[in-house]
Amino acid sequence: MDENQTDPQNNPEPIQILLIILGLIVALVGVIFLYVTPIAANVVVPAAFWVVLLGAGLFAAALILRPSSKVARLLKHFPKNPTGSWIVIAVLLSATAALAAYWFEKQNITGYLPVVTIWFLGAACYLLAFFSPDRLRRDWKKWIIDHRAELILVGVILLIGIGLRFYKLGDMPYTINGDEGRIGIFAKESSLNPHANPYSLRENLGGLYLQLINAMVIAFGSNAFALRLLPAIGGSLALLTTYRLARHLTNKNVALIAMFLLAVSHTHMHFSRTAAVTYIQGTWLIPLELYFFISAVEKRSSWRAALSGIILAIHMSIYISAMMVVGILIAYLLVAFFWLKKNIRPAWRQIMVFWAGFLIVLIPEGSYILRQTNQFMSRFNAEGTFSSGWLANEIVITGKSGATILFDRVVHAFLSLIYYPAFEFYGSYIPIISMVTAVLFIMGLVYILIRARSLKMLLLNGYFWGATAAVGLFAIPPSADSYRMLVALPAAIIIAAIGLDQILTRLGIGIKTRPFHYATITSVIMVSLFIFNIWAYFFDFIGQCRYGGDVQTRFASYVGNYAQKIRRETNIYLLSNEIYRIGTHDSVYFLAGNRPITNVDDPMDDFEPVSGEIIIANPDRIGELRAWSRTHPGGELQYIFDCQKEIMLVYKVP
Repeated sequence: MDENQTDPQNNPEPIQILLIILGLIVALVGVIFLYVTPIAANVVVPAAFWVVLLGAGLFAAALILRPSSKVARLLKHFPKNPTGSWIVIAVLLSATAALAAYWFEKQNITGYLPVVTIWFLGAACYLLAFFSPDRLRRDWKKWIIDHRAELILVGVILLIGIGLRFYKLGDMPYTINGDEGRIGIFAKESSLNPHANPYSLRENLGGLYLQLINAMVIAFGSNAFALRLLPAIGGSLALLTTYRLARHLTNKNVALIAMFLLAVSHTHMHFSRTAAVTYIQGTWLIPLELYFFISAVEKRSSWRAALSGIILAIHMSIYISAMMVVGILIAYLLVAFFWLKKNIRPAWRQIMVFWAGFLIVLIPEGSYILRQTNQFMSRFNAEGTFSSGWLANEIVITGKSGATILFDRVVHAFLSLIYYPAFEFYGSYIPIISMVTAVLFIMGLVYILIRARSLKMLLLNGYFWGATAAVGLFAIPPSADSYRMLVALPAAIIIAAIGLDQILTRLGIGIKTRPFHYATITSVIMVSLFIFNIWAYFFDFIGQCRYGGDVQTRFASYVGNYAQKIRRETNIYLLSNEIYRIGTHDSVYFLAGNRPITNVDDPMDDFEPVSGEIIIANPDRIGELRAWSRTHPGGELQYIFDCQKEIMLVYKVP
């Protein structure tokens, strides 16, 4: 190269940048169309290939063309900085992912991995627009040494929490309930059309999340462990993200206390060990989103704002609870702009980066929702306070005003934390939060309300009260508050940790003034709560066989677990009736892997099974099968118990 010639790598023209970006995107779109184009014997060159060539031509033009002076003037406003280029690429990639998902859906293609890859590349490009490698340049060795005590404690608490969530994950609880089975069926169907689209929604469950569960099922089989693996992982991650949010909002002592309280929470343990309630994923995603958001605002960090928006958009493809976070942040910003304007207004750029990142990465999900509005609204129409007609009906029945009923709903949601038993999808006779933690929570709530005039405490108030209001105002029935309030649990736990810290500090036993006494009292309380929660869950709850719903639901789980172990070609008969029968519980189909099981409603007098076939008796017909086995001796008789009660009798015909 001539030394006097300008190196295009060092000083690319705006037209070159534009042509390269357009060329890449056009080529990518062409390849996608190629991917979905059916193979035809009479077609030599598919039309989509010409689109690929167009992309290649644009790239070639970028290499050889030089803009005229007129073109250069027209393009002078094109962003020359990398930030603008990366944002443009992110928008184009996200839009391409949306277009690709649409065409995959139209062409009945089930392999959406290229679509998801493009989507994540778009998200990565948006993050790169604001990220600098200089941020990674830190003396990490020194940082680890300086924080080694805190890191050790975090590691110990994390190991405790992981152990409590993974210990006998597939066997405790032994049964799966109907909704777990239903989610398992949804997950298996997520690899098939019309549910293969990762942006689809099934009862507010994101298609991407269902496909991840299906991956676990493929890897580990149709069993409770595979079904519960992602909830256990999400529950474990919640310990870290709650700690990180608490650490930023308060201090390391409060953060460590909060992390431990969540690690040993009987409610959080339970829903980390079941797949019925997807709100558990919100317990790690929401603190993570809020941490990056508030730290972006306070540190004026655009890459943190971008990351927060990206995570929130991806959250939409996991569960619809992400909509609640959108509402919380809108309300938070409105209050902050008028109440704390000196603190929030200088961060307007980061706020714009956050919302832009959220909307850009949301393009594929948003386009699907616009096309399938009825599907998006189906759960709201069934269980929404307003759209289901519940509120109007309650006004007629009770004679109360709509405002009074809604206020009562919010109060009920709040009291679900400390008063109403966590029975729905659990079976516990105690509330979400234990008694001691509840006292600390109330004290902490007083403190954060008094200190609400700060960005951090305002956010914590917004997190807790926003989640509580969302559950109370927009969801029914009230009994479901006992598990829906999971979305507010990390906030409540942080508030409880603040309460303990403030009580000790105000009594003159602060960590700085009397560290030994502070540590001793805190340790005694933490150990006591550990013992209480372990006993409440693993001994009192697990030992009583209360999970899974009614006896019929538990019976279905036992049938599915048993059938799973039987060869597919073996005929299985269920002595059924109007209460116990195959076809009423999805858990049977999920666990049994769709093995055929035939209902037998008639008496067994004329029943003549073939050698090697299996007969299962429900609790109401155990005596009938026992008597029949005496007249057909030689077979294998097996009693199956549910907490010392006969729930099923199995007879293998000789």
